[in-house]
Amino acid sequence: YRTGVVYTTNRRMWEHDDEFLRALHRMTCIAIDMETATVFMVGHYNQIARGALLLVSDVPVLPEGVKSEASDREVTRNWSQIHLELGIEAMTEIEEQGETIRHFRY
Repeated sequence: YRTGVVYTTNRRMWEHDDEFLRALHRMTCIAIDMETATVFMVGHYNQIARGALLLVSDVPVLPEGVKSEASDREVTRNWSQIHLELGIEAMTEIEEQGETIRHFRY
């Protein structure tokens, strides 16, 4: 497991835009996500606490990294349960240590 920058966007076909890809590399993104943006926007608008635990299952910027049905099944079979357990463990530890989630305003 690694932590890092996950770029969240609703932009379609981003992997074919060389300028956008260079920007992702400059930001040192380790992943890009298209679904979580909706959860965060709706949660923000409705003032609902929100968070995400992401399991990166493909790397579409590499030819061998494009997700297929077979690779998706393999990631789900091999990693989903442990991923969920680690997420629950991390949130429990944060709560037990009395840490708070920082809310940034831009």
